[in-house]
Amino acid sequence: MTLPGGAVWLPLIGAALHPLLGWCIQKGTSHGVRLSVLVAVANLVTGFIFLCYLSPNGGWEISGRDWWAVGNGALFFLGQWFSTQSVKTGDLAVHSSALGMKVVIVGFLSIMVGLEPSSWNLVCGVVLATLAVFLVSGGSAEGWRTHRATVGLTLAACLFFGINDFLTGWQSREIGPDRWLILMMGTSGIISIGLLCRRREQMVMLAGNPRITVVVVGAGLLLGLQALAVNLAFSRYGQPTLSNVVYSSRGLMAVLFLYLIGRKSDPRFVRKQSLGAVLMVIALAVVLGI
Repeated sequence: MTLPGGAVWLPLIGAALHPLLGWCIQKGTSHGVRLSVLVAVANLVTGFIFLCYLSPNGGWEISGRDWWAVGNGALFFLGQWFSTQSVKTGDLAVHSSALGMKVVIVGFLSIMVGLEPSSWNLVCGVVLATLAVFLVSGGSAEGWRTHRATVGLTLAACLFFGINDFLTGWQSREIGPDRWLILMMGTSGIISIGLLCRRREQMVMLAGNPRITVVVVGAGLLLGLQALAVNLAFSRYGQPTLSNVVYSSRGLMAVLFLYLIGRKSDPRFVRKQSLGAVLMVIALAVVLGI
């Protein structure tokens, strides 16, 4: 099966940045920065990166299909909001393991409208990737039963993120990928400014702590580069399911990162992660037709 290189390599680059992004977020929250503030600052940095890299056609007047991009930006922000609420209410392993359902949503919508063919490779890859994310993240049936609120909020985030990815792959070519992404992240950035205005005490804290500010901006920079790589794959190559399966390897990247820095885990957890890693490699091989 012949595949456009960018549909694979761009989300793979995004996945490779994930461990460093996670480290920055962990460092920021450990210093008292709210997760919602980290996300809002990251959205503004992401919007700036998009503006520097992309060259959209047309002016700033919004009409016709532009509104789809604006609505998609709102969906993106809602996905982030539900995701942060999920992290706040429960176990991080439960949240991370449930995020794999986004691939299923993107795949279902893409196949339903004919954006991507319903091939055995794609369907099998989606199933394997979802199961791999569950295992690599340390998910368990007991954890899902115990933290039902976390699962529910994460699935809501998956729904909004999944629709966002699908629409980017399906509709962005109508107005041009660059214009679509600028309007999408511009909308998310405007909403983020409103959120930061309600968190003035946090902004004052950041202003008085340059080191923490560097970490927060660093998280925003990494998230911006990650978002640019992944969304370029969705919008320019129009295979969001394939790109999502590849991007799901971010959990595997995180495991490798922890191994390289010598972080030790419980042996039972390592076995589960190893099985998930094997399934992820198989999922990638299946969707790539190797």
